[in-house]
Amino acid sequence: MNRRRFLSSLLLAGIATPALSQSHNGVGIILVGASWCVFCKSAAPVLAAMTENSGIPVLVASQDARPIPPFPTVVDAREHPIASTIRTLPTTLVYSQGRNEIVGQVVGYRNARHYAQSVAHAVNSVNGGV
Repeated sequence: MNRRRFLSSLLLAGIATPALSQSHNGVGIILVGASWCVFCKSAAPVLAAMTENSGIPVLVASQDARPIPPFPTVVDAREHPIASTIRTLPTTLVYSQGRNEIVGQVVGYRNARHYAQSVAHAVNSVNGGV
């Protein structure tokens, strides 16, 4: 088993997933990527595993308007007011409904652990956590 699959399996099993604040207080996540992007296809399952039990909504904005598994539903990033300006893939944006603005951003994907920690930090800092 390669390292990426091993780390993803740990995350999907909930073993290594950093905790997201349970009170997300109007926080949402926008994943800007593309179906052909290898890094986007690695980030998406990690993000899905992290947000599955947290109640934090995830909007996937795809530059080619095609799904990025495991997210079957996407919006066309080229027509999205925020995602259309993003050029580095993947970019994960943290949106605060209360402030009506993007309050956090994770650009790129190094590995599953680093990505999960970066997203958790961005979300939890909005919620007054870590």
